Amino acid sequence: MPQPPQRYTVRRGDTLGRIAARFDVSVGALVDANAATYPSLRTNPGFVRIGWGLEIPTEGGPNDRILFVGMNPGAVVEHRALASTGVDVVPVLDSPEGDDRLRVAGVVHDLSTEEGALGFARTLSMSPDQTAAIARVLIDAPPDARDELGRMAEVWAEAEKGRSIPARLVLSGHSVGAGVWGDENGTLTLDAIGELATAMPRAARAIEDVHVSGCYSGGRYALLRLQAIFPHVATIWAYAGSAPGAESGATTHEALWERATRGRAETIDRSIAEDTRKGENVVVWSRVTGLDDGNSARPLESLRIDLAYFEPLQALYDSGDLVVDDPQSGQLRDYYDALHALLAHPDVPADERAALSARRDHTVRLLYYRRTVAPRFAAHHAEVIRDGYRSLGLPAVDYSVLSRRDALAQIEAFSSRARAAGAPEAAVVLANLLERGLRDLDPAVIPDGWV
Repeated sequence: MPQPPQRYTVRRGDTLGRIAARFDVSVGALVDANAATYPSLRTNPGFVRIGWGLEIPTEGGPNDRILFVGMNPGAVVEHRALASTGVDVVPVLDSPEGDDRLRVAGVVHDLSTEEGALGFARTLSMSPDQTAAIARVLIDAPPDARDELGRMAEVWAEAEKGRSIPARLVLSGHSVGAGVWGDENGTLTLDAIGELATAMPRAARAIEDVHVSGCYSGGRYALLRLQAIFPHVATIWAYAGSAPGAESGATTHEALWERATRGRAETIDRSIAEDTRKGENVVVWSRVTGLDDGNSARPLESLRIDLAYFEPLQALYDSGDLVVDDPQSGQLRDYYDALHALLAHPDVPADERAALSARRDHTVRLLYYRRTVAPRFAAHHAEVIRDGYRSLGLPAVDYSVLSRRDALAQIEAFSSRARAAGAPEAAVVLANLLERGLRDLDPAVIPDGWV
């Protein structure tokens, strides 16, 4: 809980700005805390007198409040369960105003535009430089995650003014270790959160405990990134493999974490999740005890050998010669797990990490090709598919029901006709879409929210 204010006696050479920097509070917070005693601070905050006794506000200190950021529809269940414990939970959920849109004081801001992002950032009452920096973070963030990031900025703005914000953070959604996303929602990446933390450093330093409720969120590389984003973080809870869903164990784990991190927790024990669903996949880290994932760290070369073993099988699944019966099990899932194990190692070189990340993104789309990817692609692009086939005098193909092998054959046949000289524009457009989307599984065409 917040501690009593400190006292400081002004010395020679002090300015309010220097004192604020020394105690990691804002000038505004110092003025608010001391204007009753020294009214001149309201009109002339640049002047302080030697010998003045200033109160240093500590509203930004540790507390048990939670900022809950949920990207999936099931996040509503998780938020309610956490709030039922009696703790103060501040929810950040998908905006009711639509993708990347937030309403503030009756005005809806479209954060995907320069004007909308800057207009929203101005409502936070930051300095001009900080306002511009926050707006740039929102513009650069992934589509359909700007609304959640904007709400985070709204909460964090209080810390930039020297006030209290939740010291505990939950990030909930699907994950491959680089952030969290939701069904039919965007991806809140660690990169975007990190950029916001850079723009709002006091808020980042106020975060003490983090829970990432998402699959593959607990690799050593991901944990190092979280530690860099939140320099004062004391504990982290995440997952080495799959994580429980909102209705299948996430609320149980979040309740365990909530109890374990009350007060100023310095350590966290993964054994509290024993005998719970997916408890074996829990990874914890604390500044005192370090990483505990239930396994000893494996050498980098050993992880590369594991991955190489599955490479030939991955090619067979990609071609459709082998079929995924269950996205959660089987040889392609083993390959996917091996990719994550290697990506989790902090010593993977940058160029290798980029290539592995691309293979990871391709493989997760391959795992869910029949279940979600092809059906959502077919529904989303139904008009383009119909027009493309009609332009060649052909009946449209229903890609939502085809096996991957049959779909690839249909794509090849259609593309060969669409590439012929004089083919209609609608056919060329569809050929490009089918090749990038269903054949190549390009993340720019197949968004995370379709997985």
